[in-house]
Amino acid sequence: MTEESHVPIEFKGRKDHITERMQEHATKKLARLGRFEDALQRVEVVAETAHENPEVELIVHLKRGAPLVAKDRGESFSATIDILVDKMEVQLRKQKEKRTDHKVPDAKEARARAADELAPRGDEETFEDAVRKDLDT
Repeated sequence: MTEESHVPIEFKGRKDHITERMQEHATKKLARLGRFEDALQRVEVVAETAHENPEVELIVHLKRGAPLVAKDRGESFSATIDILVDKMEVQLRKQKEKRTDHKVPDAKEARARAADELAPRGDEETFEDAVRKDLDT
């Protein structure tokens, strides 16, 4: 979400123009979403009447799945962007948890059981013991 980021940010003003300063502030705040960059395709910031009581909509298009939308109205554009970035972080974190938890339920417990099954038993000869015996003879 910074200059070296590969996620494009599009600004659209419905009834008003989004100034360069507003775009810089929004880009700086959207940099917080950079940790989710692997899931993001593009970000749209749509403002209706950007200067007086702006209603701002933040649309995040994901590489997989439906876009996430956060919408709010505030007293200033910058305050509204701050609120929307917080809301979007919550949505992205929830989406990421859903995606990782969905893959393998109880994965931690399954890995622990597999490690126990692969652990050598006291009556079995380990590979290291077999190699030492071969070297001794």
